Amino acid sequence: KKKHRRRPSKKKRRWKPYSKLSWEEKQQFDERQSLRASRLRAEMFAKGQPVAPYNTTQFLMEDHDQEEPDLKTGLYPRRAAAKPAETSDEDFLEEAADEDGGSDGMGGDGSEFLQRDFSETYERYHVESLQNMSKQELVKEYLELEKCLSRMEDENNRLRMESKKCGGEAARLRQLELEVDKLRAENQRLLQEKE
Repeated sequence: KKKHRRRPSKKKRRWKPYSKLSWEEKQQFDERQSLRASRLRAEMFAKGQPVAPYNTTQFLMEDHDQEEPDLKTGLYPRRAAAKPAETSDEDFLEEAADEDGGSDGMGGDGSEFLQRDFSETYERYHVESLQNMSKQELVKEYLELEKCLSRMEDENNRLRMESKKCGGEAARLRQLELEVDKLRAENQRLLQEKE
């Protein structure tokens, strides 16, 4: 009698690490995970067990205001009414930051910190994306950057030439205006002599 051997299922999905998934696949994966977690929470709730929220920061993002935050409004309300009319907003924020130690307690108004944090995060993301590229993709990216650089240099040279041309034309225009003024003055003088 022949032994029955198990064969692998043809429906079995191939597993792929999360870092190798495309953006759409990551979104689908996250959606499946959140649906699975909500189903498990519902089952636990039905059994009377304590239920914790799904372990994600998505609920924080949903509560967060969708508009870009205005970081400089309302930082110093006690002096806002007493602000002199001749000072600009930037001067006011610099004075307040000097007196109070800054809105973030680090001696600045927070914009430097945010700029630095953004730059670091962007650099980290850029490095990770470059590390995940194959050699051909890196070469292609490099060639694209070279093309872009040459286009920008051409545009820069063109703008420099235009500015030099405009600068020469402006000087010539000033010279012509002075000449016209001299001729008008001489014309006035000759009219007065004639009378």
